[in-house]
Amino acid sequence: MDTKSVKQYYRQHRKAIIVALSGLFYAGGWSIGYVPGPAFDTASTAILILAAVVGGYDIAKTAYHEVKSRTLGVKTLVTLAAIGAIGIGSYWEAAAVVFLFALGSYLEGRTMRKTRNALEELLEMTPDTATVRRDGEQKEVPAREVEEGEIVIVKPGEKIPVDGDVVDGESAVNQAPVTGESAPVHKADGDEVYAGTINQEGAIEIRTTGSGTDTTLQRIIQRVEEAQEAQSPTESLIDRFAKYYTPAIIVLSIGAYAVTQNAILSLTLLVIGCPGALVIGPPVSIVSAIGNAARNGVLMKGGEHLEQAGKIDLIAFDKTGTLTKGETAVADVEGFDTDDDEVLDLAAIAEMKSEHHLGDAILNAARNRQTAATDGGTTVDQADDESPATETQSLPEPDDFDVVAGKGVVAHHDGREIVVGNRALLDERGIDLPDDVAEYVREREERGETAIHVVLNGTVVGAIALHDELREAAPGVIQELQDADIETVMLTGDNERVAAAVADEIGIDDYRAELLPEDKQDVVTEYQADGHVVAMTGDGINDAPALATADVGIAMGAAGTDTAIETADIALMADDLERIPYAVKLSKATRWNVLENVGLALVVVTVLLGGVLTSYVTLALGMLVHEASVLAVIGNGMRLLRY
Repeated sequence: MDTKSVKQYYRQHRKAIIVALSGLFYAGGWSIGYVPGPAFDTASTAILILAAVVGGYDIAKTAYHEVKSRTLGVKTLVTLAAIGAIGIGSYWEAAAVVFLFALGSYLEGRTMRKTRNALEELLEMTPDTATVRRDGEQKEVPAREVEEGEIVIVKPGEKIPVDGDVVDGESAVNQAPVTGESAPVHKADGDEVYAGTINQEGAIEIRTTGSGTDTTLQRIIQRVEEAQEAQSPTESLIDRFAKYYTPAIIVLSIGAYAVTQNAILSLTLLVIGCPGALVIGPPVSIVSAIGNAARNGVLMKGGEHLEQAGKIDLIAFDKTGTLTKGETAVADVEGFDTDDDEVLDLAAIAEMKSEHHLGDAILNAARNRQTAATDGGTTVDQADDESPATETQSLPEPDDFDVVAGKGVVAHHDGREIVVGNRALLDERGIDLPDDVAEYVREREERGETAIHVVLNGTVVGAIALHDELREAAPGVIQELQDADIETVMLTGDNERVAAAVADEIGIDDYRAELLPEDKQDVVTEYQADGHVVAMTGDGINDAPALATADVGIAMGAAGTDTAIETADIALMADDLERIPYAVKLSKATRWNVLENVGLALVVVTVLLGGVLTSYVTLALGMLVHEASVLAVIGNGMRLLRY
């Protein structure tokens, strides 16, 4: 091995080498001290001092900078204790204190690195190279150099190197590294895929939308690293406490010497007073939990929100797209003295420029006549194997268009006024609702469907029922949260009958109906005023006021959505309701874990203080117990990696 290799090895393993040398010198000096004779006593003293110097140089160097910057930390206390022990001739204690602290710091650093590198497997998920089609040929290039719009070819079993959209082929993709989903997701033409996920079956071609650092996985990793660095309220409190605690220990030690003239007692107080376990306990718990959550498709913004989530006792759910799949479709069209198709066409013309999900469903149904034929709320496929392809209709645009927030739309076309909306919009415009229409609407709403009225020139000519299928997991998730003593409430813009039907089907505790976005915010504020710690669950973009007002905002389906990843307190990368109980339980477990670590640290310090004052705890024993307590809180915190 050449000199350069030796130096490189030393730099990489410097701390381990220093600890090993300090330990060898300590053991050697201690052993030689048992051999009788002045020469051996002198050799023992020299070797023990050498052990203290080798192991304590870095510690003393850091302590010097602490004092220079007018801050007193753990290393300052250890340095003072070691120098004091040497000064009074307690060489064995000085070497023991330094070696034990250096060993503890080394083990602490290794375990903390293991904790902070919990996302290393995610970093390794993204391949270094990508196969792209350039100039009519397939070329292998560094993944970070793939440009937006380029076609990337991914074979079965390969990792996807970029974010993009499938343009050819279909396959099942394991998205667990990004979304935490346990089952592979089928991908076909037009579907979005993410870097770091695994193509399991067929070959696919992807048009790149992001590569290198501009991928969803990289943004997740960056956000998690930032979250792990951010301090939680408990960490900030302990840091402020330690700022005054360390000087207080030094004053106590000086006072003890002044009263007892016992230098060993004074030095031992310095050692056992080190707040190591107290300072390291909360961060390792927070870091472990955030890393665990990320691997399971839950992105925590930081320790503050993680701790806050552990206090949640009420979760409010947006209905559409959260408790339901968000795939609204026309379930039934009913004309009153008007043809059903004409009712659908009128509504589609009015909704042509609408951006509301109900408008999209009506447009889709009108453009595809087949979807308009229904039976009891279930879409009926009228075409058989020999039927011609469904005809796609071309629809005219309205002459003018106006949205009435939370109520519907008003449009004009070819000299006619078309109003499409709920009962509140009809009442606002003084439009009478015939009994037969009201009865039809009531029946559909009692099924949990949303029914809207279609009005032509002031007369109700029909109604359209729309259905958004509930997520299969919704009832189980609600029950799991209730079993954890967390109240649940649904907030929706739908009317009372629809809200009641959905709430009854999923077993939710309470619901609020006919709410505008600002009304949802008021409801959240109301629950907070009643003493609840409230989480609001939505899609990260809609219901923004309520999400921002809640103590914890939870965004669903955030994968690929930069806004949700950046702004949500907790972002569920997949549209998976089952991640919510997991996130809340992990947060509660983390909160208890932090309290356990703080409690253990305080108990150890208290017991050691009692032991020192009663002469049962020596300098070396105090350091040994102190370092053991540090490793104990680290081990306890790391349990959250396997939660």
